[in-house]
Amino acid sequence: MRISIFGNPDSFFWKKSLKIIIKLNSLLNLAINQRFNQIVYRFKPKTRMEVFRYTTFFSKEKGTLKWLDENIVPSSIMYDIGANVGLYSIYAAKKHGDVKVYAFEPHKVNFATLLENISLNDLEGSIFPLSFALNDAVGFFDLNYNSMESGASMTQLGHTKLPHDRDFKPKMSELVYSLSVDELIATGKVQQPTLIKIDVDGNEISILKGMRGLLTSSLPPKSIQIEINPGERNDVVNFLSTCGYVLDHKHFTKSGQVAFENNKPLDEIPHNAVFVKAE
Repeated sequence: MRISIFGNPDSFFWKKSLKIIIKLNSLLNLAINQRFNQIVYRFKPKTRMEVFRYTTFFSKEKGTLKWLDENIVPSSIMYDIGANVGLYSIYAAKKHGDVKVYAFEPHKVNFATLLENISLNDLEGSIFPLSFALNDAVGFFDLNYNSMESGASMTQLGHTKLPHDRDFKPKMSELVYSLSVDELIATGKVQQPTLIKIDVDGNEISILKGMRGLLTSSLPPKSIQIEINPGERNDVVNFLSTCGYVLDHKHFTKSGQVAFENNKPLDEIPHNAVFVKAE
């Protein structure tokens, strides 16, 4: 069975459709085709979380889509660190024919879905998936799974602390090899990026420290979008300042925007921050 969804992602029709699709997905093998800005995106959800991600793709993080629209140009090279099932990698790769995306996702279940989504969207020559974890140190670490469901988040490397300062009991742990962005680039196996997106649920600062060489090189990324979790903002801003980057703007998810408008302190709201090289 195949479902195509058109129209405004914020509309009543979309919200009702989402509820119906979630119910149907447990009974049927659905294929979801979505058309956005004249581009078709193809998915075959296997879990409730995947259905949610695919059907809210164009409404959940409009600021991220806008950032990609403004920064992806022909010959762009993007690192999508914490790619999950690949939504933003696919969006970036479909902008232009010669865009290259390195999609990093250590969660093995998500990685399998990422591979499937690359194939479904005929992007094998544009998106290059990498299934290992990034860090500021080389070696073996426990990768602790908060959920084994495809599309899940909050997997943590080397610890079990969630962004809102709560420990979780891992559903599973595996020993994985981790290295830094600087060390990966030094191998010559990947190209330096022109822009970077990082969304790793609390491990952002470790990954940033592992790319200091890239950020201070003669060819640094022109723009970096980072998810800022509660308690991380000062550390991220201060570190990037030492590398010559300044905060350009921030944006929220739909729920984060509501919290901000209701005067919840910024440092308590997960949000995306975009940094650029200082003039």
